[in-house]
Amino acid sequence: MNWQPLVAKADMHSCSTQTVNGSQRLRTLALICTALLLSACAAAPVVPPTELESISVEARMDKLWSKKLEKSEKGRFQPLILNNVVYAASRAGEIIAVDQASGKRKWSKSLDIELSSGVGGSDNRLYVSGSDGLILALSVTDGSILWEAQASSEVLAPVSAGFGALIVRSADGRMLSLDPATGEERWSVTYSPPALTINGYSQPLLVDGGALIGLEDGRLLALGTEAGNVLWESVVSVPSGRSEVERLADLDGRLEVDDDAIYAVNYQGRLARIEPAKGQILWSQPVSSTAGLALSQTAVFVVTDNDEVRAFDKLGGQLLWTQEALKHRRLSAPQVVSDKLILVGDLEGYLHILSTDDGRLVGRSRVAKSAIFPQFSSIDDTIVLQAADGTVAALRHQP
Repeated sequence: MNWQPLVAKADMHSCSTQTVNGSQRLRTLALICTALLLSACAAAPVVPPTELESISVEARMDKLWSKKLEKSEKGRFQPLILNNVVYAASRAGEIIAVDQASGKRKWSKSLDIELSSGVGGSDNRLYVSGSDGLILALSVTDGSILWEAQASSEVLAPVSAGFGALIVRSADGRMLSLDPATGEERWSVTYSPPALTINGYSQPLLVDGGALIGLEDGRLLALGTEAGNVLWESVVSVPSGRSEVERLADLDGRLEVDDDAIYAVNYQGRLARIEPAKGQILWSQPVSSTAGLALSQTAVFVVTDNDEVRAFDKLGGQLLWTQEALKHRRLSAPQVVSDKLILVGDLEGYLHILSTDDGRLVGRSRVAKSAIFPQFSSIDDTIVLQAADGTVAALRHQP
């Protein structure tokens, strides 16, 4: 991917208010948010999940192993695979290291803090964040604490590490770059989030020399990791509507890149293919999603906010197919396996297998008793997922 850009100008489940201008504005925004939520809930009854129908099994994911942590009903927890070891954490502060192939536990540790998101890491360090913004660096060998740092507020997505960089995104709109070895601050960038946002945000995506960050107003930023300078910004969609709810445009879903482009989708907005040098949008399609997307060699797969699974042609953006059999089942982000199958988890712990060719359901298994968290981790034909009931499971596709 060409990273020689021109420098540019210098299931909505809950909402949150953000402020940088004092307590009075915070109280005002909180009242606005409460009123909007009450009116929205009164106007929009909860739609029950679609009942599952029997399917003809053509593919399956065999469970390699399963572990159990404490429940993590709040937050966005996802396992990390690093050098053939799976690391996973719970909200209660548990962290485990498990051999990727055998499931044998290598070590476990209990931290005396409540965690707000899953494990990030690179090389020989892991990173976790507390609900009060405390950032801890841990040794991959035994989980011992290497250093501590403090973010300005709660960190709702895993810390992003790689390419010699460490980026922490906190809920008040601050991007903090830390030295991976020492935890010392390198730089920080602050932006002002809208008054009303969906409670969550996408994890910054690190590439060589840059960090891609989706914002709550529908913009995608490319920051230089050396100094935090804005390389470019791209507007995936412009917030529109008369109310704060109608203007929600959070770019919360997982970002993806390939050798040629960046792909992003936002809430009440659009799915876009973006060229990486200047952030120019190559094509876009109207889609609303907070889950995110996945890529195959030829297609982009998106889970919409009403839990349809859609496939779009990667080069031109044309809609290829739509699968509606899983509507309102609070699906995870899609995960492509072997370029032929797509996996999505749901609110009842089921893992669904779809064909990339036409979207038909070709397999299903229940791996947990509660909702599967939005993001999986994968390597080759193995995926590792985590559920709200504490289940951490590794599965492998058997052709």
